[in-house]
Amino acid sequence: MIRRPGFRQGEFTWYEAYRRWYGGGVTDLVMRAAAKTGRPILFGLLLAACAASAAGQANTGGLGGVVRDESGAVLPGATIVATHVDTGFSVERVTDADGRFFMASLPIGAWEITAELPGFRRVVRTGVFLDIGRELDLPFELALGALSEEVTVTADAPLLQTNNAEISDVIAGHEVEQIPLNGRQFLQLAQLSDAVVIPPGGTRGAALQQAGPLPNIGGQRAGHNIYLLDGVKVTDELFNNLVINPSVDSIQEFKIQKSMYPPEFGGKASALINVATKAGTNQSHGSAFTFVRNERFDAHNYFAPRDEPVPPLDQGQFGGTVGGPIVRDRTFAFLSYEGQRSTRSLTKTFSVPSAAVRGGDFTGLGPICDPLTRDPATGACGSPFAGNRIPAGRIDPIAAAFLEQVPLPNASGEVQNLTSVERSESDVDQFSARLDHRVGASDQMFVRFSTFDAHDLQPFGTSVQQEALIPGFGRTLSTRTRNLAASYTRTIGTAMLNETRFGWMSVDGGQESLRRGVDFAQSTGLLGVTRDPRDVGYPQIDTAGLYSAMGDPTSFVFRRNEHFELYNNFLIDRGAHHLKFGGYWFHLRFRPENPDTARGRFRYTGRFSGNPFADFLLGYPVEARSGIGGRGSEDARTNWLHLYAQDDWRVNDDLTLNIGLRYEINQHMRDVDNRLSTIDLSVPVGRYVIASDAHGNISPASHALLPLMPIPW
Repeated sequence: MIRRPGFRQGEFTWYEAYRRWYGGGVTDLVMRAAAKTGRPILFGLLLAACAASAAGQANTGGLGGVVRDESGAVLPGATIVATHVDTGFSVERVTDADGRFFMASLPIGAWEITAELPGFRRVVRTGVFLDIGRELDLPFELALGALSEEVTVTADAPLLQTNNAEISDVIAGHEVEQIPLNGRQFLQLAQLSDAVVIPPGGTRGAALQQAGPLPNIGGQRAGHNIYLLDGVKVTDELFNNLVINPSVDSIQEFKIQKSMYPPEFGGKASALINVATKAGTNQSHGSAFTFVRNERFDAHNYFAPRDEPVPPLDQGQFGGTVGGPIVRDRTFAFLSYEGQRSTRSLTKTFSVPSAAVRGGDFTGLGPICDPLTRDPATGACGSPFAGNRIPAGRIDPIAAAFLEQVPLPNASGEVQNLTSVERSESDVDQFSARLDHRVGASDQMFVRFSTFDAHDLQPFGTSVQQEALIPGFGRTLSTRTRNLAASYTRTIGTAMLNETRFGWMSVDGGQESLRRGVDFAQSTGLLGVTRDPRDVGYPQIDTAGLYSAMGDPTSFVFRRNEHFELYNNFLIDRGAHHLKFGGYWFHLRFRPENPDTARGRFRYTGRFSGNPFADFLLGYPVEARSGIGGRGSEDARTNWLHLYAQDDWRVNDDLTLNIGLRYEINQHMRDVDNRLSTIDLSVPVGRYVIASDAHGNISPASHALLPLMPIPW
C-alpha cells in the first residue's frame, strides 16, 4: 500500500515507491532528502527550479528505439553508437533490460547509427537526418552472425511522429537555401506549412516590423507567436515583433510548433517558431553572394507613358558565410554577414492649397463668412468678406508660418494638384558569429552573438498604416538589435542530461520625424504643445478632407528594451519513461516611448467661415489636441518564472502517454519611478489612479495632473 507522501506503511515509504518505479540517480538523491525531511512538495519544486521552459530540445533532437533479434525478442546489452557526420561527435549507449536505448539533446543534421552485440551481425544505419526538436524512433533488428559481418541500411527517418501529439512542421535547410525568396526573409517559407498565412499590415506593431512580415498561424494573431533563435527569444516585447532576421545562408532549419506541444513550451497563445543556425564542421567551407535589381532590367508599366523613363530602382543584397574547425572534432566556428541597400522612387498625389487661397483669395469658391459678424444667438452669418478675400491683417501669423513649409501645387485646381516623386531608402546589416566546443566526452557548449541594424527612410510615412504625408513631413524607422545566446549541456552517466541556456537581447529604435528638433512652437508662439526638445516639431493640420493632412504625424513610437533569460532542463531516461523537469526565468527592462500628439493636432471643418481652410487661415479650429503629462514613456521591470514537469511514457510499441504540468508566474509590470496609472470606472464619474511606492508616495511627475482630476492619495 502506498499512502500520501511523508507517511509510512510498515517499511514501505513514498520514497521507496518512487525508487522502485523510476530507479536511482541524481533525482534519487533529491527524493531521498525529501523523504527524510517529510517535505516532498518543497523538494519537488526545488528540483523543477534547478532544472526551465521553452526548449529542452529547442535547437537539438533525440534518438531512441528498441533492439530485437530476428524472432522479435528484445536484446539487452547491445551497444549503440551514434556519430554526427559533419563534426565526428559520437554518443554511445547500451540497451537496457527491455532492449531500449535513448539519446537526448543531439545536434541536428546527418547521423550514422551503429548497433552491435557479440554473436550478432553489426548493423549500420546511414542517411538518418535529425530535425530540430524531433525525437526519432529507430528500431534495430540484429541477425545471428559474427561481429565482423556488417549490414548497412540506408533509410529515411520515419514520417510519422509517434512520441507525442505535437502538430508541427520543419522547414529543412535545403528548402531554406534553394527556394527563391524575394527579399531573403526566411519567414516567407513558413507559408509552406498548412494553416499559415501572411496577413496584410495595418497595426502599429506592423509599422515597426523591419525583420520581415509575421505570419498568422492557425487563425491566431501574429503577435501571439514566440520567436526563438537557437533556443533563446528574439521577440521584442513591445509589439511581440521579430527583431532579428538571420541570413538564410546561416540557417540550418527552423521549426513551427503549432499546437499540442509539450508543457516545456509556453508563454504565448499561438505558435512557437524556433530557428537553428548553422555550426562549423570538420570541413572548412564558405559562400558568397550578391543579388542586384535595377530599373535598367525593368519593363515599362503598362499604364505609364512610353516617353517617361522607368522609375529609379537600385536594390542590392550581398554577403557571405565562412565556417570550419578551430580544433578538429572539438571546436568549430561559423560566421555570417548579409547587407542590403535599397533605393527606389515613390510617387504620390496630394491636394494642397493653391497660392491664391493661401493669400486669402477664395474667388470662384463658396462665400467666406467673416466669423466676427455671426449672430451669437443664432449663429447666422452677418456678412461675407468683401470680394471673397480675407484681408492680410486677419490671417493668423502661425498659419502663415506653417504654410511656408507646405509645397505649392504643380498642377491646376485645388484637388489632386501636387504630384511628388521622392526617394525611399532601406539599409540593413546583419552579422552572426557562432562558436561550438566539446569540453569533454560528456560536455558540450556553444555561444552565438548576432546583430541586426535596419534603417528606413519613409518620405510619405509608413505604407503599412496607409499614411500619406505631404513632402517634407516623412518619417525614418530604425531597429538596432544585439543578441547573445549560450548553452551548456552535460550528460550524467547514460541516463541523465542537464542543459543550461542563457539569452540576452537589447533592442532599440523606432519612428522619428524628418523635422524632429525644429521648434515651430517657439518660433511662432504656438501654445499648449510640447516644449521637450526631443519631441518638438510641426503640428498636424486637418481640413476635414478638403486638402491632404499637412504637418508631422501625431504618433511616434520608440523603445529601448532589454531582457535576460535563463533556461534549465533536466532529463532522466528510465527506459519506457522519459522524464523532464525544467524552469525558465525571464527579466525584462521595458522602456517604450510614445509622445502621442505632443506637437498638437488641429482640426478645421468650416464651422466659422463656411470653408475649412479659411477657418485655418483665421485661426478658428473646432478641435485642438495635445498630449500632456509627459512623453508617454515608461521605465518598467518585470520577472517571469515558469516551471514544468513531464513524462513521456512508452506503454508499448503502439501507445505513448504524454503527461505533464506547467505553472507560470508572470509578475505585474512595475515602473521604476511609479509612473503607471489607470482610470477606475468602478466609482461614479470615474477616477484617475496613480501607482505609489511602498510608502504611499506617488511620482512627482503626476503633480501636473492633480488640478485636473481627483486622485486618491
